[in-house]
Amino acid sequence: MNSSGRFFHIIVLSTALLFCGPTEARACACCSDRGTWRLESNEPLSGYVLDQIKGIKFGSEAQLFTVDGPDVEDQVKGLATFSEDSYGVTAVAASKQWRLKFRAADGKSGELILPWPSKVATFAVDIHNGEANFVGQPLLYKEWRLEGRATGNEMFKEGFAAPARYTLIFQGRGNRCDGTDDFTHWRLEISGKKAAYAFYGELASARPDHAEQRKSVHDATVKG
Repeated sequence: MNSSGRFFHIIVLSTALLFCGPTEARACACCSDRGTWRLESNEPLSGYVLDQIKGIKFGSEAQLFTVDGPDVEDQVKGLATFSEDSYGVTAVAASKQWRLKFRAADGKSGELILPWPSKVATFAVDIHNGEANFVGQPLLYKEWRLEGRATGNEMFKEGFAAPARYTLIFQGRGNRCDGTDDFTHWRLEISGKKAAYAFYGELASARPDHAEQRKSVHDATVKG
């Protein structure tokens, strides 16, 4: 092994020790175990988790969720315009709420206001697909789920003639510890007596190559 190869190997092993400690991997706080399934449905939205959620940044585009078959008009309620093209979206986290502004291809726009709830649900599971982190542990599928009352204006206004709720889900991959850059995608559902629709898109604060990079480091370590 040449000097550059030895240096890379030392860096990888040192990083692994930081995450897994001097004993076995199971003793590590952030290590992921095969067969993991964890759901915390009532975790306070405060401290570290709140700081991480504040750091999330939405991508610039969103899609309206529809299924094949029924007309869009039969699937969507409370939305003044429908588009198979992507919607432009900007999001701001301020004053204890998300403010998401959408713009359709026809120029119509509107804003959804989502106050932060007091609780957040966190979910992590080993999906047994063979993807691993740099020390060979399973790369977990993870979610953060926030729910609460929502309001909206302009193209969303008619859906809020009666009370409506939102479910905002951040989706990603990683180890047992959660961080902003683990989460790659989002889904937002609005539901109520006069509202029924959902959007989804990518997160700009994420690392889309998260799984690939970690697996590459692990493969290089094994081969080294």
